[in-house]
This record gives sequence, C-alpha cells and structure tokens, in this order.
Amino acid sequence: MIKNGKPFSNENGWEDKKLLDQLDPKEQEIVLEWVRANFIPIKRANYKHSSYYLKHVMQYENGIYLTNNQFKDAMLICGFYPVDPNELNWRYRISEKSPAIQKMNRGECCA
Repeated sequence: MIKNGKPFSNENGWEDKKLLDQLDPKEQEIVLEWVRANFIPIKRANYKHSSYYLKHVMQYENGIYLTNNQFKDAMLICGFYPVDPNELNWRYRISEKSPAIQKMNRGECCA
C-alpha cells in the first residue's frame, strides 16, 4: 500500500513504517546506487521476484539490512513502482537481464 507517496506495510500484524531516510545518509546512497545499477526497467510485470526477496540480494551484496518497507521506498525513489501496491511484497517491472537477477541466476548471491 502507498500512503502519501510512501510505502506502508502491515506485516504479520505489525506495521512497518520505516523508510529509507531512517538509515545513515551514506547507507542511503549505497542502497540507491545499488538499485539504479542492478535493475533494468521493462514494460511488463515480472512476477518472479518480490521486494522481500530482492532486499535480501541487496543485503548480501552490501551488508546493509533494510526492512521490506525501506527497500520498497528505495525502489520508489529510483522510479520502480509496484505492479500492485496493495500487495505486501511488491512485484516490479524489472528485466530478467538485470544485473541483480543475473547474479541470482548464476548462484553468485543468496537470499
């Protein structure tokens, strides 16, 4: 769900209101640079990978822990909007040729 232009998750009965700006500014920049460098936008929805899964790939590469909501916020900031904002774990219009997904497919990272 998006409230006031920001993601909002209600996960397992608790609310995840954390946003990217609650991280250290250096970590914020690392996350945003990683998202920009690792996803290629496409027009069709990609239902294979959720925000929850993708946040783990980012964490594996950078060592920065994000809540699902913080990852969704980073994706929004970088222009990646969810296919269905009412879902808990968002799906995006990102290519299977995206570097992060290619690394996953080659087994070079884990989630």
